[in-house]
Amino acid sequence: MTDPEQIRPGEFNRAIIAEFRANGGKVGGMFEGAPLMLLTTIGARTGRPHTVPVVYRRDADRLLVFGSNAGADTHPAWFYNLRANPEVAVEISAEQGIETYTANASILEGVERDRAYAAQASDDVAFDAYQAATDRVIPVVALRPLARPGLGRRRFLVSAGATATIAAGIGGALAVSGSPESATRQRAVAIGDHLRQVHAQLRRDLATVRAGLDRHSNAPDVVAKPTLPQELRTHCAAFCSALHEHHTSEDGVFPALVRLHPELAPVVDRLQREHGVVATALTELRELLDTGESGDAARLRTEFDRLATELENHFSYEEDTLVETLNAADPAALRPDSGQR
Repeated sequence: MTDPEQIRPGEFNRAIIAEFRANGGKVGGMFEGAPLMLLTTIGARTGRPHTVPVVYRRDADRLLVFGSNAGADTHPAWFYNLRANPEVAVEISAEQGIETYTANASILEGVERDRAYAAQASDDVAFDAYQAATDRVIPVVALRPLARPGLGRRRFLVSAGATATIAAGIGGALAVSGSPESATRQRAVAIGDHLRQVHAQLRRDLATVRAGLDRHSNAPDVVAKPTLPQELRTHCAAFCSALHEHHTSEDGVFPALVRLHPELAPVVDRLQREHGVVATALTELRELLDTGESGDAARLRTEFDRLATELENHFSYEEDTLVETLNAADPAALRPDSGQR
């Protein structure tokens, strides 16, 4: 695992997330053997999904997480997010890999909170140290699974968890390769194959969004309730955000790829132009999502159909032209800073 003393907190978290998802919910280094999960919340200000690794404690049919923020004097950002939007996604190690499900977050108060935190501190002395380091009361949050017909336990925010580093894209595969103990494992999961997996998940997620829009448009009460339900609106926005971050990550890797393979410059130039076209489409979709006007479901369906056609052409071209080269590449040579030393 990457040395936490040598990288910024955001980079450290991204490396853990990538390792967690690449290895069925298991990580090494300082968190090896710890009860670790990935928590995805909706930004209180941005409305976008944010994922962080957190330690959890089982408590009957719910999971408890702790806003320790390593003893800092402010609550972690994820706490403010779930306080504003209590519906969250949980990714947790299970027998068959990673289980992903939607949960409702509730903040524990009084004696219940104190008892839960004391139990955690008794099992892990670090939490005693965290509370001693700050005057604030470290919050304890209970996550209880939500059963929702039609969505299933593996669908939340357009598979925010199952997307396995879509937001990071190629960069997600490279993040895992930064871990010394995972270097051998990374070679077994070639970057080009990882890209195909990301594209496949994006295709499935886009199909899920389009199906959700169809169900809403065809519902008996759609005339009486023409505006898009918040849950479906969130699903659409989450897909837009994941796709945008995936392309942003690729744009960061492309310069290193061209330095290694100058013959790919025309290919990369076309891909980046197509990224611009997709970015414009995503901006228009976000504007539609923000208006909340009647009839927006039909307009959104049309725009998502158009996006699906553009993405299929884009994904197919990228896979046909880059996968073989990426599979043969040394991950370290493709890092965004590999030519800046």
